[in-house]
Amino acid sequence: MKVLVIDDDQRIRKSLNRILKDDYIVDVAKSASEGEELAYNSYYDAIVLDMSLPDMAGDDLASLFKTKIPNTPIIAISDHCSINDKNIAFEKGVDDFLIKPINGRELKSRVRVHIRKNNPDKNQTTLKVLKVRNLTLDRERKMVFYKEERLSLRKKELQILEYFMLNPNRVISRSDILEYVWEADTNPFTNTVDVHIKRLRDKLETAFGEKYFETVHGMGYIFC
Repeated sequence: MKVLVIDDDQRIRKSLNRILKDDYIVDVAKSASEGEELAYNSYYDAIVLDMSLPDMAGDDLASLFKTKIPNTPIIAISDHCSINDKNIAFEKGVDDFLIKPINGRELKSRVRVHIRKNNPDKNQTTLKVLKVRNLTLDRERKMVFYKEERLSLRKKELQILEYFMLNPNRVISRSDILEYVWEADTNPFTNTVDVHIKRLRDKLETAFGEKYFETVHGMGYIFC
């Protein structure tokens, strides 16, 4: 199952991603325009939407979503908690409303409830084990296997591999990886991502003669 998070604050995007990523594939967007592009070109089981975006009011974006993807539940998040703010949001199509700072347990519960309402006959599947060809990543035990052989990966290497296995066949930028794995204030010009990808390639591709990473020059990497 997939959830789209739209928020212009990098720290909040990172926090929400960490809250939800154990149970869902999470995509993030930092603006309304980026959120629209993702929402209209992929299927999401739920959208977590900030009400204060730099290029469009969140409630207006919710109204657009309800016109074009009416069956996707929208959970609004906001710094403001007035009755009027909530009423406007609900009138525009928001299904739920949470006040920042977000409680992780509550957010997961609300997302789960709305997905179940929207898909009453669909059992929620959690992503405890990821598999791509001969690679298996056990997210609960933090273990990676190539066929039956357990691999020795450092913490950051495992987290990067996890992100790629959650997003196969997609171009993943260096900034995406930095946001998912490192702290929000990590220098975006550092070559640490490339260093870690090189180590993963050595441990996966060089060791077993099977290609997993493709470099997309000027954009990032694809894992396939």
